[in-house]
Amino acid sequence: MERERKRACIYVRVSTEAQEADGYSLEEQERLCKASLESKEWEYVRTYCDGGYSGKTMERPALQEMLADVRAGKVEAVMIYKLDRLSRSQKDTLTIIEDVLLPNKVDIVSLKETLDTTTPWGRAMIGILASFNQLDRETIVMRTTMGRRAKAKSGGYTGGKTPYGYRVENKELVVDEREAPMVRRIFALRKEGHSLRAIADILESEGYIGREGRPIMYSTVAGICNNEDLYRGIKTYAGVRSEGRYEALLEAE
Repeated sequence: MERERKRACIYVRVSTEAQEADGYSLEEQERLCKASLESKEWEYVRTYCDGGYSGKTMERPALQEMLADVRAGKVEAVMIYKLDRLSRSQKDTLTIIEDVLLPNKVDIVSLKETLDTTTPWGRAMIGILASFNQLDRETIVMRTTMGRRAKAKSGGYTGGKTPYGYRVENKELVVDEREAPMVRRIFALRKEGHSLRAIADILESEGYIGREGRPIMYSTVAGICNNEDLYRGIKTYAGVRSEGRYEALLEAE
């Protein structure tokens, strides 16, 4: 009896943060999935690839395109390397599988967990594995937050957008001599009573330019003025205020 040749697609994902830690590139995930497709003698349709997208959201272009093709009946099976490539949220994982794939008679196979919804055992394991993936993601978030809070208490740099007037070296803030004069000029003009929009106009007339050669916008000036504590050497993170381990651009009040 000839084996059924399902029309199968492959879905691969790697988030920017997890790329090195995960150990499996998009290409390697695809290679392993294609090998499994060949062993099952399924017909390969295409690969949907989300590079640099987090698994905590479903707003991923390739994922949404794949789900649309599932609803349109273009595929009969989805092959993934690992269940958390599909989603790191238990709710989203079950939504994708139970509300989209299974109602459209589309099976899903995960190589890492040997999960295969073509079998009753595979379908029963979906919820269990999805809950562990979500627990893993929440544990990572908790550890990261605790680490940043500990660093904030000691005045260290906790990441995020680098404030004007500084650059990051060895994960710490150091003064950027090109941007620092503009920051000091902004606070001097603010002390004289100028509005934020007026300050932006003055800076433009004096030849100051922003990052990447962009003009100084009102929003840039507002962001710098709202960060006054930082420029006076006070670091704040999650309500924790501490003396920063970096050179202040303004004198302490």
